[in-house]
Amino acid sequence: MRITIAYNLRTDDTEATAELLTEEDINRISNSISSLQHTVTVVEVSGKPNAVVEHLIESEPDLVFNLAEGTIGSSREAFYPGLYEQLGIPFTGGNASLLHLNLDKHLAKTVLASRGINVPKGALITEKERNIPADLRYPLIIKPNSEGSSKGIQQDSVVENAEQAAERINNLLNHYPAGLVVEEFIEGRELSVPFIESFPGKLLDIVEHTFDLKKIGGKYNIYDYDMKQGGEAAKSVKVVCPAHISHHEEKAVINMARQVFDIMSCPDMGRVDIRLHTSGEPYFIELNPLPSLHPDASLMKAAGSRGLGYREVMRLIIRSAARRYGIPLRSPRQLKKEDLKTDTSRPTARELGIQIGRMRPGVQNAITDVKGVRVGHFSRIEDNVQIPSGTETGVVRTGVTAIMPAGQTYANRLAAGGFILNGVGEMAGLTQVLETGWLETPVLLTNSHSVGRVHAGVINHMIKKYPKLGTETDVVLPVVGEADDSFLNDVRVGNCSSQDVVRAIEAATSGAVVQGSVGAGTGMTSFDFAGGIGTASRILDFPEGKTYTLGVLVLSNFGKMRNLTIDGGVIGRQLDKEFEQQGRRVSSDGSVIVVIATDIPLISSQLNRISKRAALGLGRTGSYAASTSGEIIIAFSTGNRKPRQASDNSRFITLKSISDVYINPVYETVMEATEEAVINAIFCSGGMSGREQRWCPPIPHDRVIELLNKGKTIQKKRHK
Repeated sequence: MRITIAYNLRTDDTEATAELLTEEDINRISNSISSLQHTVTVVEVSGKPNAVVEHLIESEPDLVFNLAEGTIGSSREAFYPGLYEQLGIPFTGGNASLLHLNLDKHLAKTVLASRGINVPKGALITEKERNIPADLRYPLIIKPNSEGSSKGIQQDSVVENAEQAAERINNLLNHYPAGLVVEEFIEGRELSVPFIESFPGKLLDIVEHTFDLKKIGGKYNIYDYDMKQGGEAAKSVKVVCPAHISHHEEKAVINMARQVFDIMSCPDMGRVDIRLHTSGEPYFIELNPLPSLHPDASLMKAAGSRGLGYREVMRLIIRSAARRYGIPLRSPRQLKKEDLKTDTSRPTARELGIQIGRMRPGVQNAITDVKGVRVGHFSRIEDNVQIPSGTETGVVRTGVTAIMPAGQTYANRLAAGGFILNGVGEMAGLTQVLETGWLETPVLLTNSHSVGRVHAGVINHMIKKYPKLGTETDVVLPVVGEADDSFLNDVRVGNCSSQDVVRAIEAATSGAVVQGSVGAGTGMTSFDFAGGIGTASRILDFPEGKTYTLGVLVLSNFGKMRNLTIDGGVIGRQLDKEFEQQGRRVSSDGSVIVVIATDIPLISSQLNRISKRAALGLGRTGSYAASTSGEIIIAFSTGNRKPRQASDNSRFITLKSISDVYINPVYETVMEATEEAVINAIFCSGGMSGREQRWCPPIPHDRVIELLNKGKTIQKKRHK
């Protein structure tokens, strides 16, 4: 894609240019976007409008990555989106009306207050109207109405009486004649909720800025201009992500942020700033639809806490804008071999508007939504690999995926269970789990011929971590599940090593999970499309006010196209006709491995039972547990642990579990998440080539949605 980055260059260190970008900023963004295989042109847009128009047209962009803040007037941010619209050029971020509205802070609050959003009580002060309404209670905060980057905000912006207020108003109006906002100051905490539209769940973690007021001699918790500009004042600021607030407060803040983004129809990215009162009540402060992309900015800090690097954030922003305008991303058939290892440009089912089930997903919509659970991949994609004892060469399309349970699993085992729907497959270590009811190792996934090597790799990894393993403590039996990827992968050479296991484990993060043809799923096929790794999660709210999470990850390598069912729509029958010339697997039926993680306190017998319900989720996608297809499920709970070493004080341990009377919602949750995880494995794969010139295609998203709409299964989301 041809992408033009439009920006205003910061040429000095004055407050007037604080919102603009430095050459270092632009180089960072340009390099990141270029690394995504886009052709990038950079256009500085501070000059005369006719010259700007000429430069934009000359660059012939498919998309403008808009970073232009403008330099003149209270509508400066809106000027450039309005220009792009008139030129018919697609662009990232909000349109002119959105940017104009939200730069006018008082007007934005007025609009949101009319829609039920809680805002501080305040008024607009201008040269013509300098009087502060008598019903406003001190302390008040006074700041420019149409500025960003905390311009015009200092520690003395909070005033405690009319005399201080009058002095502050006089000083600020001389510099900011467009007007001031005077509001009741909200005693409490400074929070931000960043937003990336194409990220699962859209909202990122809540960011809090805390302040060491003693260092600067301040009195009130405000993020002032000097703090944002670096230097000594910045040393008094600490960024905490995710914010350490109660579950009730978190829910209130997230709900407010979500409502604001929805009301304002903010696309692609944004940030809502909120003050959390000491009483726990949130107050909307502002929406920034053109947030800073500096590595130290709130959006990037929150993205980092979710495992997203700078390059990945750029990818997600571009993907969101491209989808909004219907701009096709590069064809999966044209992907370079090295790109296949990390490509995540294909959206999930939910991102395309397919809402499976009735329960809400977690922030990531992934198994990593369960606190402490991490996932890592290592993929092997190689061509022309010499086959031992022969002159032939083969191709490698395989890998390893590691699911790392929370905490020190070997020292503190997790309650676990499982279920074998059809046993023509292997999961080493599962017999011990079913017998004892405890999990003591990571769960590894790979191909059929690599189970032994992966098993050995886990043991080597654990011996390094626990040097006395097998001598002063018990031996360990790792859990390793497999599926047969031999349709695409030449298993004579396409096997994984012990070192590959270590790489997958070391790559494990708690952030977003890469899905599709990656890790153990690299060479897998599902319903005759490229498949592999898929994941989904669900949130369970119990009446007592406690919230729990359940996540599922699948290694999907099963199914016939004719049976593919998505959210109740049996679309596979039609797709089967349309892809009848496509080469397919015939010698085996594949397999599927399901890994369930939850923080719900469950005992092993209950985990066995929820594992059986995961099999129902497989059935909803079109599985009939074919004769040579292994359907194997394992589940663990971080809510119950058993120390490896018994306490000297007691022979007994105490476990907690949900009553079976109330377990039905858990059954429904695991069924929904399993179904969605399988569909995501297919939706997120960009297709995969393999041995003997085979090609396993990606599922055609647009055609799927068309078929589902015809069946009145879903209503396709349309951007107006």
